[in-house]
Amino acid sequence: MVSDPTEQTVSVVVPYSPKYTPEAMLEEAKATVAAQTVPTELLVVDDVDTGPADARNAGLDRAETRYVAFLDADDLWESDKLERQLARMRETGAGLCLAGEPMTLDDFVYEAFVGELDEVTSAILVDTDRVDTRFESTLRRGEDTLYVLEAASAAGVCLCPDLFTRRHHDQSMMASGMAVDEYLAQAKRFGYLVDRRVPEAHPYVGTYYVQLFTTVGQACQREGEYDRAVTYFLRALRISPHPATLVHLLRALVSRAFR
Repeated sequence: MVSDPTEQTVSVVVPYSPKYTPEAMLEEAKATVAAQTVPTELLVVDDVDTGPADARNAGLDRAETRYVAFLDADDLWESDKLERQLARMRETGAGLCLAGEPMTLDDFVYEAFVGELDEVTSAILVDTDRVDTRFESTLRRGEDTLYVLEAASAAGVCLCPDLFTRRHHDQSMMASGMAVDEYLAQAKRFGYLVDRRVPEAHPYVGTYYVQLFTTVGQACQREGEYDRAVTYFLRALRISPHPATLVHLLRALVSRAFR
């Protein structure tokens, strides 16, 4: 048995669909895997029919190594990404490592659930001896955030800065957008699952729904649906009287009065 985790091969799961990512970008992403300073096993999984959550789960099932990392096909890793993460996991004893500055588990849960921590997938390195979490295939948004919240809750989390470069392009899933009603349904399910599965997130559930209803209200307002906008701003204010939401409500009421 290898005692030093930095000497172990890391399985790297890359979901890929030509619908969302040009093949040239995939090849560039694969090159950054090959350039890692630790041994890697590359698993490119077709997600045309199943979606990225199922593709990532398939990669987890296929991986024969203890440590598994995920890379979106349109992102690029720093060459020492895995080496630094493995060293950090050994130092802290955490079962999950992501990109960012060091923080407590409570701060991580806050930032991932209602804060500024997003675009986490290409940073994930997980110790599968300690984490048996799977990606939630019923979600079209937030499945990666739910995964890291569950994994962190189960086995702890550590962070390293400057691990990867995120690349946006016109074909990407991030650029495709989502209708307001579908966004709301998916976001509510995400909040429900986090509340059920991540005990550390319970103090922030109210904040999450304030943010959600305010965001949906703003989207309705941009579409000229002022009655719906007012409804969602009021829902947010019933949870917490946030000043920014109140400002949005007043603007929606004025717009509705003068339409």
